[in-house]
Amino acid sequence: MIWVAWRQFRTQALITLGLLVAFAVLVLVTGLHLRDVYSSLGGIHCSPDEACTAPHVPGLDKPLTSLLGPTLLAIPALLGMFWGAPLVPRELESGTHRLAWTQSITRRRWLSIRVALVGVSALVVAGLASWLVSWWFAPLDAVNLNRFDPSVFTERGTVAIGYAGFAFALGVATGTLTRRTLPAMAATLLGFIAARIAFTLLVRPHLLASRHVLYALTRGQDVGFVGNPTSTTIVAGPPMIPNAWALSAVLVDRAHHSLNPAQLHDLLARVCPAIATGLPANPGAGATKTQAGSLAGGDFLTCLHALSRHLQLLVAYQPSSRYWPLQALETAIFLAAALALIGATVWGAGRRIARKPAAAPRAAHPA
Repeated sequence: MIWVAWRQFRTQALITLGLLVAFAVLVLVTGLHLRDVYSSLGGIHCSPDEACTAPHVPGLDKPLTSLLGPTLLAIPALLGMFWGAPLVPRELESGTHRLAWTQSITRRRWLSIRVALVGVSALVVAGLASWLVSWWFAPLDAVNLNRFDPSVFTERGTVAIGYAGFAFALGVATGTLTRRTLPAMAATLLGFIAARIAFTLLVRPHLLASRHVLYALTRGQDVGFVGNPTSTTIVAGPPMIPNAWALSAVLVDRAHHSLNPAQLHDLLARVCPAIATGLPANPGAGATKTQAGSLAGGDFLTCLHALSRHLQLLVAYQPSSRYWPLQALETAIFLAAALALIGATVWGAGRRIARKPAAAPRAAHPA
């Protein structure tokens, strides 16, 4: 049975192997060149208080910085669409299920062997591609220190393995339910995208309890003032924490109590009356944001330092030490969801056989 499953899968496997080898050659050659560039610059790293940019990436390496990440994101979806979704419908549409499902081997065992062979291959492909992309980007990540950025976190590490397993299992499940290849492929793509978006926005921020740290107001990013028809308030974003994930930033007083917009307006009017009255009293439908670029630098900095005696930024964040635990948790969750989908699909295939009515016995002819 394993040999039959391999014979059915070998064309897809060989095509994918050829593409993966070409991808590996491209990544390794350009990655070695990128490392030479990085080494020639002395292995630049950013300090927490410094702004820095990635090293100049010449030649073919430059467009690869924009293509390798999206390619890795697309690989799990493609595996689910072209390996998982057609697994069962192709048998039904071609009619080969009449032979495959009427042998001594049960339908559950037939499906389990095919799913195991193709599914493990999908995990291997995604794992190798993820390792190649992570290795290629390592010099740039050492400079940018933004490994928790959503566009970086999902394109490195082990999460691609979880995504591939889930996309493949989703393809097998939708293919078994719809029994048509094209609808199954479309449903797999839409379901995978929806699951990824929902997990990124709703689940990942709550996988591990966040830590909290206090920063001076002057350390915040995009510090400024927002005026509306009734009041003026203060806004500030979390500071740049190297290789950490800043989840939120709240303005608090020295007693660590959060302040509402009215309290912030009163504080601004008391500490910086010139700036508070200088904002438009009625800016119209949209709010007016005034930052350092639109105020005299001295006035802005004077107000900022004065407010710092009353306000602090309470930042909720995930430290850099949580990177691999979060990678492992996300990978495990998607693989667990994949196993649940596969288990339900295989069990459902056996149930349909069990429910098939047996042929009624023929009536005996009268003597």
